[in-house]
Amino acid sequence: MLAWLQNFNPPFLLGNGPVSTKHPGRMMYFLSKTVGRLFEPIGFIWAVLLVACYRAIRRKDKRQALFTGGLALGISIVGGTKLPAFLLSTLERPYVVEDLTAIPKCDAVVVLGGGHSHVSTGTFEIELHDAADRILTAAELVRLGKGDALVTGGGGYWENGKQISEGALLKNWLETWKPFDEPIYDLGVNRHTRDEAVNAAALAEQHGWKKIVLVTSAWHMRRSKGIFEQAGFDVVPVGADLQGTSALENMWIFYPVPHDSGFEQLAYYMHEQVGWVYYKLRGWL
Repeated sequence: MLAWLQNFNPPFLLGNGPVSTKHPGRMMYFLSKTVGRLFEPIGFIWAVLLVACYRAIRRKDKRQALFTGGLALGISIVGGTKLPAFLLSTLERPYVVEDLTAIPKCDAVVVLGGGHSHVSTGTFEIELHDAADRILTAAELVRLGKGDALVTGGGGYWENGKQISEGALLKNWLETWKPFDEPIYDLGVNRHTRDEAVNAAALAEQHGWKKIVLVTSAWHMRRSKGIFEQAGFDVVPVGADLQGTSALENMWIFYPVPHDSGFEQLAYYMHEQVGWVYYKLRGWL
């Protein structure tokens, strides 16, 4: 029995998923990724809906069975398949750059906020987020000589009654580590991407910049590129934070118990679609 468990390899794990046919504990890994997720919010709600659907079927309550079963099916599709990752990857694909050395030399590299936030007890008072590879990509571009300066965007945080730029935290970190000698500028406190574009344009006017490398999450690039071009820049886009593409390459084909990553990917996708329409209506694109 133990030998069977160790050699168990569910068919939906085949493909590019993390479970290899040489993995000695495939069943235990499988259980850790299924049963354990029943105790996470999405998995727990999904399980409750299945129980409710089963009870409705037993009572021959067709309407209740269809309602709870439909909700459970929807959660399974979003939280257990690659559909959200595929949708997000369609926004990412045009802006994936595999060779940073092929990027032309520009006046500056501009990295948008979203990769970090402030935490008073953290190293450099920085908390890195999923999108932190925006920072890594931008720093590497400057190190490769693709810009004469690094410009950091981002929002702000409150300290002693004053709002302070998150970009200043990143500036302090990179100036301490010194991965390159080029100057670093921050754009102050920004409410959204348009603020970053407007503030970057004002800074560019001071320095005579025209052409920039723009770094942000690839799924956010279409809107960002458009708003920076509206601000007067010649934009070379470099996408980072490839969450949809990464999920397509590394996720299982199907997860029996859904989890929250698919909902997060779908939220990013919908946020960008709605954001594009909103910016259009405001005349910013």
